[in-house]
Amino acid sequence: MARGRQPQPLDWHHALEQRETVAGFASRLAALNGRSMPRFLRDMMIHPRSVDKSHPPALKAVATLGRVDSKALSQYTPSPLGDKFYLVNGQQLGRLSISRTYFRYCPHCIHEDLHSYEGPSMARPWLRLEWTIDHFRSCGRHQVFLDSYHPVRRRFEPFDFCRAVHGLIPRLANLLEASAKAPPSPFQDWLLRRIDGGKDNVNWLDDVPLYAAIGFCEALGVSALHPPKVKTSLLTEPQWAEAADKGYAIAHAGPDAICALLDNLNNLQSKTRGFWGPRDTYGLVYGLLQKTGADPAYEKFRQLVREFAIKTMPIEPGADVLGVIIQERVVHTIRTASRDSGAHALTIRKLFEKRGITEGRYESGLQDHRVTVEASDIQEMVEALKQALSTPQVELMTGIPRIPLKVLIADGHLPTITGSTGKAYAKHRFSEIEVQRLMERLFEGTVSVTNPEERQVSVQRARNIACASNSQILSLIMDGKLKWKGRLVGTSDYAGLLVDADEITRIVRSDVQKNGLTKLELKKFIPGMGRDSIARFIRDGLLETVEEFNPEARRMSTVISRSSAQKFLDTYVSLGELSQKSGLHHKQVRKLLRTAKIEAAFDPDEYQSFFYQREQVDEVQNIDPNFWQYENAQVQNPAKGANCNLSHVG
Repeated sequence: MARGRQPQPLDWHHALEQRETVAGFASRLAALNGRSMPRFLRDMMIHPRSVDKSHPPALKAVATLGRVDSKALSQYTPSPLGDKFYLVNGQQLGRLSISRTYFRYCPHCIHEDLHSYEGPSMARPWLRLEWTIDHFRSCGRHQVFLDSYHPVRRRFEPFDFCRAVHGLIPRLANLLEASAKAPPSPFQDWLLRRIDGGKDNVNWLDDVPLYAAIGFCEALGVSALHPPKVKTSLLTEPQWAEAADKGYAIAHAGPDAICALLDNLNNLQSKTRGFWGPRDTYGLVYGLLQKTGADPAYEKFRQLVREFAIKTMPIEPGADVLGVIIQERVVHTIRTASRDSGAHALTIRKLFEKRGITEGRYESGLQDHRVTVEASDIQEMVEALKQALSTPQVELMTGIPRIPLKVLIADGHLPTITGSTGKAYAKHRFSEIEVQRLMERLFEGTVSVTNPEERQVSVQRARNIACASNSQILSLIMDGKLKWKGRLVGTSDYAGLLVDADEITRIVRSDVQKNGLTKLELKKFIPGMGRDSIARFIRDGLLETVEEFNPEARRMSTVISRSSAQKFLDTYVSLGELSQKSGLHHKQVRKLLRTAKIEAAFDPDEYQSFFYQREQVDEVQNIDPNFWQYENAQVQNPAKGANCNLSHVG
């Protein structure tokens, strides 16, 4: 041994307690012997490069010098495992997870070590394993963030920890004061338990190799806290620490918590423009799973994220999602459904609204390429729209003129794919099968006719002869109510359909006639009704309107229902009716009613007519049969008015 001095022994139990590495232990041995670590190792015939690479013979030699158990000392020493990993107490860590050129430290721990152990001050602090692992960013004992130190070192040699600490001791007081407070870190607590060999069956991460679980937690936390395209090189150590804790809090809870986060990221992305893909939505965590596609350790995470992305995003068939090629579309948007079907995006949006597929998703103002729906819910519709026919195409195909075709659509005889029946200015789309069914129903039961008789005419001609509406005559044909229908030989379209004009006329004229009242008829039905009064009574709900077919106009028209007119007549009596019954001038009638303290039920200036409560007038007439005998002197006598209006007598 060089210079004839033996190394001073160390208590290796303290080394195990602090999880000290072989390099740190060798540095302390060198410090206790007053030499630098590289020189000490060479003096002891141990190559520093062998210690740096954690070769077993070098570890055993260092343990022998310190009189400790080599197996126990090497337990927490990172040992290379291939080119990409290090092994620490049986746990795999990534190559970049181990700091071999610098270390982190806690000023408070160094301060405690200086006052807890004997020997040279530079040899008292211990190099904890946590200070050489990149994922530990704070001290769990003192709740402060770790500081970084890059010691001077020769290439291919481990850094001399004790020499580095020797340079920190003079300014330790300032470092203690400047240390930043850190919150407790469940992530680091879990990481330390895993390194010590502890596992929890409830923790969803504990059946995954440690390096994969660490990477997933940190990436998941960054995705949860930062935008998808954040520059990770600009994140500070406190931000990485926060992200690691956030990711661990979500990941260790299991798939439900992770899917909840992914769903939230989907919602955030849905308010943006442009292409919508998993990398731009899930951010760093998706990028990590893409980069590690060949590593089976991440398969558990890849499968979860892949399945969620496929069932919630409009991913194109043929796209690669974490190693799986999408064979068929699972999710549609309005934009993709429009593109695949050939229909306009507005048509698809309205169709979604009518079917209630995306109920509640339009109020937030989502763009067409952000409103999603399961492809299975609309696949049949999309396929039908691909071969759909427009209204002009149906006209050319069937020969049915535009107006009769609109009537067939409105009456439900020709259903639309888009469910647009009854919508004004709608762009209808029809399946070819439904059009063929319509033609089959039109010509069902027809007989071939070569030379039609005089009254065997086309549908349009029969409509004109019978003064029928399109809806009337087409309903007779579609409902099978005609005894005779013919097909002109050599034709297959609507123009070749023949009907019996006399049969149509007889059926139309036997139909129930109009029951409602037009405004002119209402004036006759309710004597004294002013011309301009009707609209005001309709407005206030005292008269009701209905749609009825008018045989004279041969169309549907708006009329006043007879029931509401009768109810009005039973409730109110007009000044005109009272004048006719009494034979008095309307001014005389009004004087008599005012004398009996009966006022108009409606403001005459507003309603342009005088109406009274019929019940009040009938009551006065029943009490005084001579009420309508007009005598000017008596009318002007208040006493007569009092005698006439007995209903107001106590």
